[in-house]
Amino acid sequence: MSDTRLDVYLLGEPQPGIDRSTLVRNLATTFKKDVPVIEKMLRRPRSLLKANVDAATAAKYQSAIKKAGGQCELVNHGEQLFPSEALSPVAARAPLSVAPIEPTALIPAVDDQAPAADNIPHGNAHYQSPYSAPTTNSESTDYFCYKCGRGIAPGLAQCPYCRAPQVQLHRKEKATAGVLAFFLGGLGVHRFYLGQWWGIFYLLFWGTLIPSIVSLIEAFVFWFTPNERWNQKYGQVPARGAGMAVALVIGAILMVAIVGILAAVALPAYQDYTTRSKVQAALPLINETRQKVTAVIKQKNFLPSENVLAGLPETISNEFVTSIELSEDAKMVVSFRIPHLIQNGTNTIIWTPEIKGDDVVWTCLEGSLSDKYRMPECRGGSGAVESSRSQSADKTSLNARMYSDDKTISLMVPNDWKGNRKLNEEAILGVANTYDEVYAIVIRESKTDFESSVTLDDYLQLVVKNTESSAENFREISTVQSLNIKGLSARQQVIAASVNRLKVTYLLTGLEDDTYFYLIYAWTMDSRFEKNRALLKKVSESFTVHAGVNQ
Repeated sequence: MSDTRLDVYLLGEPQPGIDRSTLVRNLATTFKKDVPVIEKMLRRPRSLLKANVDAATAAKYQSAIKKAGGQCELVNHGEQLFPSEALSPVAARAPLSVAPIEPTALIPAVDDQAPAADNIPHGNAHYQSPYSAPTTNSESTDYFCYKCGRGIAPGLAQCPYCRAPQVQLHRKEKATAGVLAFFLGGLGVHRFYLGQWWGIFYLLFWGTLIPSIVSLIEAFVFWFTPNERWNQKYGQVPARGAGMAVALVIGAILMVAIVGILAAVALPAYQDYTTRSKVQAALPLINETRQKVTAVIKQKNFLPSENVLAGLPETISNEFVTSIELSEDAKMVVSFRIPHLIQNGTNTIIWTPEIKGDDVVWTCLEGSLSDKYRMPECRGGSGAVESSRSQSADKTSLNARMYSDDKTISLMVPNDWKGNRKLNEEAILGVANTYDEVYAIVIRESKTDFESSVTLDDYLQLVVKNTESSAENFREISTVQSLNIKGLSARQQVIAASVNRLKVTYLLTGLEDDTYFYLIYAWTMDSRFEKNRALLKKVSESFTVHAGVNQ
């Protein structure tokens, strides 16, 4: 018995109570083979697993198969003959053929008890040896029923013998999968093509661009995967079922939501951009008209209040401007041809002339057009402050009073501002919020250091000229405005310059009492000025001189 050699056969049916899919997974794990290989073996009633092994080895195979939930049959080697289809690897079938065999050429059966040639009916000219390929019809027997194991035609929804439903399989092309991964991989389209529902996660994280990077790598992996390995994995992929349809629907809904969010953000931004472009494109006509009005003011020394008085057409317009009309004091009201602003009545900028000696200076802070659409030099007027910035300023309350060392002057600032003595050596008071990059200092100079003819306007102009000579890229952002702060005469102007290679914008406020000139510098970076302008103005105009304190 020790010399007995056995063949190990795997039967197509699992043990009672064992699910077929569980058996497939267990066998694939036990023998470390791909699931399609195991499934192909189980489609047959019996498959040769191992041939010509000793009894001990056969017993090990039998124990492993039973532990996995399958059934096994041990047969004496050579007792039964089947096509050699070992598990590793699965041998290819012999080509199907039907060949006529002459009775005299018949090969005797391997069994010694097989009938002799004389006992075989000679009238059967198509008798075949057990070694010959079986006869077959035109239908392929590469497809087998999952339940009964009988060969069936491919593509059938159910087995014609046992009526068991069949899994519909399709082949996926690696070239197609690679192209989808390369161009549409960020949306998980290549995974849906391969029948993998989890392609929905590509959609979920599409906005991070990580799926796009991963799918780009996957495209090259697909293209360079060997055909044999690709066919093992994707040669027979189950057709999309209800789960895949649900995943596609959810993915489509998510995609629509993502596109909607992006549109909600991008469309307003694009509209703002186009509006600013139209306002900017209107400047040539505005400047031409302004120059004509300036010439009339200089020649006739009066401010025309109507177009006809300035020699202008009654209607001045183009594709960007609805009208340009002169009003009282030669104010030039420009209405822009921007439909959504016309509906809201917020489409005007007013240019106001001011005669200064032999020159005419124009300002454009008035009008209903929002700051975010205006040219930089026209921003910050009382009629053009953006609602968002106004709300921000309203929320910023001045609730902390900061004093100079001698307690003679003070400024009101927000709670998050701190005193800072290092901003300027000449300053008697310095405050700042270094996190937001907003600063303010107060400089005090005795009037006895100046000639008696020097006025507050002269003093402010002297400061501006000194700044111009000591800084780079100097420019005046606004003209001087007169105001009254706590009973003191004051002047205010916005200038900008580059200091230590940083672009800085200053709000200068000059004041005077009987003894001193005071200068308040309030500044921030160029990019932050419009955001903080209202706050800097509020801090500057909180300036207070405390009477009764010796100075």
